[in-house]
Amino acid sequence: MSFIQPIILPAYCQQSSRDQYQIDMYRGDLEHPNAPGNKWHKLQHHLKTAEQQNASVIATFGGPFSNHLHAFGKTLKPLPYKAVAVVRGELQPQLTPSLKDMADDGVELWPSSRSDYRLAMNSPLVMEINHHFGDVYWIPEGGGGGLGAMGCRDWANDIGALDNGYDAWVVSSGTGTTAAGLLSNLNTPDLHVFSALKGEPAQRDVILGLAEELSSESMGQKQLDAKLFFHFDCHEGGYAKHSPALIDFMRAFAVANPNSPLDPVYTCKSMFAIIKAMDSCTWPYRRTLFIHTGGLQGWRGYSNQTNPYVHS
Repeated sequence: MSFIQPIILPAYCQQSSRDQYQIDMYRGDLEHPNAPGNKWHKLQHHLKTAEQQNASVIATFGGPFSNHLHAFGKTLKPLPYKAVAVVRGELQPQLTPSLKDMADDGVELWPSSRSDYRLAMNSPLVMEINHHFGDVYWIPEGGGGGLGAMGCRDWANDIGALDNGYDAWVVSSGTGTTAAGLLSNLNTPDLHVFSALKGEPAQRDVILGLAEELSSESMGQKQLDAKLFFHFDCHEGGYAKHSPALIDFMRAFAVANPNSPLDPVYTCKSMFAIIKAMDSCTWPYRRTLFIHTGGLQGWRGYSNQTNPYVHS
């Protein structure tokens, strides 16, 4: 099976766009059974560092439907660590499917108020966990930070080795870690980054700064800046929200590409934005690679009526 698969434009797209553009999908969601998409790549250097530091407990942060938390639990299950997760918001008697999996995998869940959660490593809850366990290695929310980005820089080598003839790559963004890692790789072409968050235009500078740290002397800020295209206005109503137009698009995309499912938070929005640009013939590239970052387990937080892949 090839990890690169062709994408068919939905039926409503103009014939001119069909003739003008080629878009393929790198199926990162098929790479790793427990931590699909970018999740394993963001975790791997953190796990190596935890081992080097002889940590006995690994902890991280995330929301009740977090793809990162889910991958964290699955990845640590066979490893000799105590796994701890700080979960944003109060834990309900009925756990979300993601949190239930984590509990079944042996992860200890610590609920956090939203105000406390925003303090991250400076929160009283983190201090309490450190005091309780005494030997904790912390992974940032979403597997972020320099080590998470380093894993995605390595990932760019794997992707480019399969086909380095694309004019542009496209990736979705939450924390920006994956985008920074991909951008820092010398062989990455123009990189279009679509944020799933509302009101985050400043994230471009965060991505650029982290990429510059990772690229060392191979690329300067000017070169990195020239190949980074950041889109902050394609969130379709906000994080994890769906506009009516996005819902219509997902249904049409699922009919055209029933075996290439998009996730409900990230890839659906970035693919929607690209297809719209192609349909209007304003996308400036002939050959585009869309990098699937996983997250399909997130559909369990939506009804079957919302999920177009249940009926396609």
